[in-house]
Amino acid sequence: MKQMFRIVMVFFFNCIFILNGYAVVKQHDYHDELKTVTLLLDWKPNTNHLGFYVAKSKGYYNDEGIQIKILNPSQTTGTALVGTGNADFGISYANNLLYARNANVPIVSIAGIIQNDTSCFVWRKSLLIKNIKDLEGKRYGGWGRPEENATLKFIMQKNGADFSKIKIMTTGTQDFLPATLKNVDFTWEYKGWNILAAELNHVLVDTYCPSEHFSELNKPSPLIITSENMIKNKPELIKKFMNATSKGYEFAIHHPEEAAKLFMKQVPELDSKLVSASAKFLAPLYKADSKKWGYLNEKKFENYSNWMKKVELIDKVPNTKNYINNSFIP
Repeated sequence: MKQMFRIVMVFFFNCIFILNGYAVVKQHDYHDELKTVTLLLDWKPNTNHLGFYVAKSKGYYNDEGIQIKILNPSQTTGTALVGTGNADFGISYANNLLYARNANVPIVSIAGIIQNDTSCFVWRKSLLIKNIKDLEGKRYGGWGRPEENATLKFIMQKNGADFSKIKIMTTGTQDFLPATLKNVDFTWEYKGWNILAAELNHVLVDTYCPSEHFSELNKPSPLIITSENMIKNKPELIKKFMNATSKGYEFAIHHPEEAAKLFMKQVPELDSKLVSASAKFLAPLYKADSKKWGYLNEKKFENYSNWMKKVELIDKVPNTKNYINNSFIP
């Protein structure tokens, strides 16, 4: 009887060992089968990218059979690299998207990260600028991009001010706080990041947000882009990527504090106070009044592209059907 018991127990434990080994092998095989996709950011990681990092941390991409590789941009813009197939997905903006389409670069936006443009011209309150006309004679610090001058000129003309009296200075990537200490008087920043950072540092500021005054300047921003080649040849991969990404942003919408903590674990060098405040600020803005996160309003892009044509930033207005695709949004 005892001998029989020993035989049964040996058999039982051998079965467990074999099954455990099988589970390990299956798990190993599962990870081997993950499809690596590349996502090229527009700039250093920030809360615009929160959904990607949440989805990565919570395993949403792995659940879709994807291993995501998040890359920081190089000297070449993400728009160009995605268009040429050197990255699967990227972060871009409406102006870059339209520039690219005018240059026959085959990129397509498949989601808008934030429904409305939250960028604003901002200056320290100590300058005592009360209206747009007061910007005359002031120093503007920017990236040296053509749409900056075009936007400034447009809003100044609409406010009866003289754009030629602004001193345009290229400061590149310098942040608002150090830039406005001595180099320039005002810059163009995002409410949910550098403007918020100024307020958290108890620096009093005033802003003028173009999208709040002119509907043609309001559009989803930033954007997730991919290439026509990806859409044609790998639509299922795009669908899986968007399923996971959408879950990440939905989580950030409903749980901003936890999303901020998950983000900080992956990007610990950032200011945790700013990340937390920014996550809370952006939570209601990711989806805004849209029925679902990521939706691209074609009318907004039509209005903006017509404006770009009017101010001679682009030669032709492309058909929105060619560069806007909502079909991958869950």
